[in-house]
Amino acid sequence: MDIIEGVIGFIALLMVFRIFLTRSRARKLLYLCCLSFCISALIALYVKSPMGGIVAIIYFISSTLTSNAIAYTIEQVKDIE
Repeated sequence: MDIIEGVIGFIALLMVFRIFLTRSRARKLLYLCCLSFCISALIALYVKSPMGGIVAIIYFISSTLTSNAIAYTIEQVKDIE
Protein backbone atom coordinates (compact mmCIF):
# COMPACT_ATOMS: atom_id res chain seq x y z
CA MET A 1 0.00 0.00 0.00
CA ASP A 2 2.92 2.38 0.57
CA ILE A 3 3.96 2.17 -3.09
CA ILE A 4 0.48 3.17 -4.22
CA GLU A 5 0.40 6.14 -1.86
CA GLY A 6 3.86 7.18 -3.04
CA VAL A 7 2.88 7.04 -6.71
CA ILE A 8 -0.30 9.03 -6.08
CA GLY A 9 1.67 11.55 -4.00
CA PHE A 10 4.23 11.92 -6.81
CA ILE A 11 1.46 12.51 -9.35
CA ALA A 12 -0.06 15.13 -7.03
CA LEU A 13 3.27 16.96 -6.73
CA LEU A 14 3.74 16.80 -10.49
CA MET A 15 0.31 18.37 -10.99
CA VAL A 16 1.13 21.16 -8.51
CA PHE A 17 4.27 22.02 -10.47
CA ARG A 18 2.38 21.90 -13.77
CA ILE A 19 -0.33 24.20 -12.39
CA PHE A 20 2.27 26.84 -11.57
CA LEU A 21 4.29 26.41 -14.78
CA THR A 22 1.55 26.44 -17.41
CA ARG A 23 0.07 29.65 -18.75
CA SER A 24 -3.17 28.26 -20.17
CA ARG A 25 -6.12 28.56 -17.81
CA ALA A 26 -7.86 25.59 -19.39
CA ARG A 27 -4.87 23.35 -18.75
CA LYS A 28 -4.58 24.65 -15.20
CA LEU A 29 -8.16 23.53 -14.59
CA LEU A 30 -7.38 20.08 -15.98
CA TYR A 31 -4.36 19.78 -13.70
CA LEU A 32 -6.41 21.05 -10.76
CA CYS A 33 -9.04 18.38 -11.41
CA CYS A 34 -6.32 15.70 -11.53
CA LEU A 35 -4.90 17.06 -8.27
CA SER A 36 -8.32 16.77 -6.65
CA PHE A 37 -8.50 13.13 -7.79
CA CYS A 38 -5.13 12.51 -6.14
CA ILE A 39 -6.08 14.19 -2.88
CA SER A 40 -9.36 12.31 -2.60
CA ALA A 41 -7.54 9.02 -3.33
CA LEU A 42 -4.94 9.78 -0.66
CA ILE A 43 -7.68 10.56 1.86
CA ALA A 44 -9.42 7.29 1.09
CA LEU A 45 -6.17 5.30 1.33
CA TYR A 46 -4.87 7.02 4.45
CA VAL A 47 -8.05 6.91 6.55
CA LYS A 48 -8.92 3.23 6.52
CA SER A 49 -12.48 3.44 7.71
CA PRO A 50 -15.89 4.06 6.17
CA MET A 51 -15.69 7.65 7.37
CA GLY A 52 -12.50 8.13 5.32
CA GLY A 53 -14.38 6.98 2.23
CA ILE A 54 -17.21 9.39 2.95
CA VAL A 55 -14.77 12.27 3.43
CA ALA A 56 -12.98 11.38 0.19
CA ILE A 57 -16.30 11.29 -1.71
CA ILE A 58 -17.41 14.64 -0.29
CA TYR A 59 -14.04 16.24 -1.07
CA PHE A 60 -14.08 14.87 -4.62
CA ILE A 61 -17.62 16.09 -5.34
CA SER A 62 -17.03 19.56 -3.90
CA SER A 63 -13.72 20.04 -5.73
CA THR A 64 -15.29 18.89 -9.01
CA LEU A 65 -18.14 21.38 -8.60
CA THR A 66 -15.63 24.13 -7.87
CA SER A 67 -13.58 23.29 -10.96
CA ASN A 68 -16.71 23.29 -13.11
CA ALA A 69 -17.80 26.66 -11.71
CA ILE A 70 -14.39 28.16 -12.45
CA ALA A 71 -14.40 26.79 -16.00
CA TYR A 72 -17.90 28.13 -16.63
CA THR A 73 -16.92 31.57 -15.31
CA ILE A 74 -13.83 31.73 -17.50
CA GLU A 75 -15.91 30.82 -20.56
CA GLN A 76 -18.49 33.52 -19.74
CA VAL A 77 -15.75 36.13 -19.34
CA LYS A 78 -14.33 35.20 -22.75
CA ASP A 79 -17.78 35.66 -24.32
CA ILE A 80 -18.23 39.09 -22.70
CA GLU A 81 -14.84 40.36 -23.85
